Amino acid sequence: MKKVPLQVHLEKNFREQIRLVAKRQKVSQSELVRKYLYQGLKRDLEQEDPALDIIGLGNGKTTDMAKKHDHYLALEEKAFWKE
Repeated sequence: MKKVPLQVHLEKNFREQIRLVAKRQKVSQSELVRKYLYQGLKRDLEQEDPALDIIGLGNGKTTDMAKKHDHYLALEEKAFWKE
């Protein structure tokens, strides 16, 4: 995957902490920062977001999803509350 530059300004003591942890883990500071960014993004993106539940809702199940989307969303919501 192609990497693109991103400039970030950090407090001096925070930069020193990154340097120390990177040295302990025997990785570059850039690699360490990427690792923490990926972990944070993954965690944040995995948090439940009800809006994401509609993705793929009508995937091949119905032929009138565009017309009756509110109806199908309501059915999904009812099914969720029965669980």
